[in-house]
Amino acid sequence: MQKRKIITIALLSASAGCGASSSRSAAPAPQPGRLPVPEVAAAPPTSTTTPIAGVELVGLPAAAPPYVAPIPAADAAQPRERLELRNELYQAGNHDRAIGEARFRALCDEHGYPLVGNVSGKSMRYDVSAYCTDVRTEILAKNGA
Repeated sequence: MQKRKIITIALLSASAGCGASSSRSAAPAPQPGRLPVPEVAAAPPTSTTTPIAGVELVGLPAAAPPYVAPIPAADAAQPRERLELRNELYQAGNHDRAIGEARFRALCDEHGYPLVGNVSGKSMRYDVSAYCTDVRTEILAKNGA
């Protein structure tokens, strides 16, 4: 036992500078280390455990894909009546005359996009694209969008 005390004192004095200095410095602060975390196993359910409420996850309905305007078919593939109606729209001449007549609505699809192409020309007349744009604007105004 005596021998153990002497070794302990010798080790302590060696760590403090072998006793050479009479001033004592503060011992360095211990550095925090990682403590081992014991594994925790899930407790098996007991027969006394009853669920309070059941929750069913319900997904949101899928959003409808955006509408893609049809590309008007060539004049050769169009019905004769639609081409005649297009010519009548050109003869109507302006927005006020054309928009008031419901029969021109057949030139546009249900979303207000043209089903028949414009006749190329250099005149600045009211054409199918302009008419269907006005129809589409009315559809959006009615739907509140």
